[in-house]
Amino acid sequence: MKLYIDPTGGIAGDMFAAALISAGADEARMLNAMKLAAEKIGTATIRSSLTLDKACRLHIDIKHNDGHLSGHKAYHLLEDIFAELKIEEAYQKFGFKALQILVEAEIKAHKENTFLTDHIHAHHHHHDDGSDHHHEHHEDAYLHEAQDILIDITGAVMGLQLLNAPTEAFLLAPVSFGGGHITFSHGHLPVPAPATKIIFDKHDLPGEMGPIEKELCTPTGSAILAALNAKPGTLNGQEVIKEGTSRGGKDFPIPPLRIQLA
Repeated sequence: MKLYIDPTGGIAGDMFAAALISAGADEARMLNAMKLAAEKIGTATIRSSLTLDKACRLHIDIKHNDGHLSGHKAYHLLEDIFAELKIEEAYQKFGFKALQILVEAEIKAHKENTFLTDHIHAHHHHHDDGSDHHHEHHEDAYLHEAQDILIDITGAVMGLQLLNAPTEAFLLAPVSFGGGHITFSHGHLPVPAPATKIIFDKHDLPGEMGPIEKELCTPTGSAILAALNAKPGTLNGQEVIKEGTSRGGKDFPIPPLRIQLA
């Protein structure tokens, strides 16, 4: 079985999880898994709905306990989440890879955009013998803009496992970036976001601007595609076994995200 993704309508972490639900991943188990992840960093309500074109949409409302989630902390929280959910090794590797890709991109983005540098810090390790060591080469990033990465990766990992899907994917079209500007904690930046562009460049993902002036591809969505080692491909007449569609928080005049298992 192969996984095909049509990201003409863009991709975000919650959209990918929603598409997996649409494709047949058990909705109750998916929402429970994502709520478990959310409760590691705050309190949340997560539900799904259907759009007019029958795509799945996730509604995630989270109140964070702390605005400072580091990549290092996120990794350890994911370890706990995967253990509680009994995630199989192949899907764990995919999940950790997605997180690593995002954190590395955030660190690079902060270095290249000097107004973000307060989001970088060095690991401070405390050892059992009472000694402390600073490892400057183990840089980390605070995931201010991407704290929902825990929820999104948990949804992606759980959904792929429930569907017994592969952890590699083929792209049926270039990813639509959208356009315009995004507003975040430090001001405004043009689409695609710096971390998104870094991930696309490093992992040779195909993307293009448009078709509307809104952000359609997020750093988390980009990290998921990179972790799936997504490459251009075609169905070549293969029989589609399962199919799912999803949309983000708003109805734009573009196709939904579509995933297919064939």
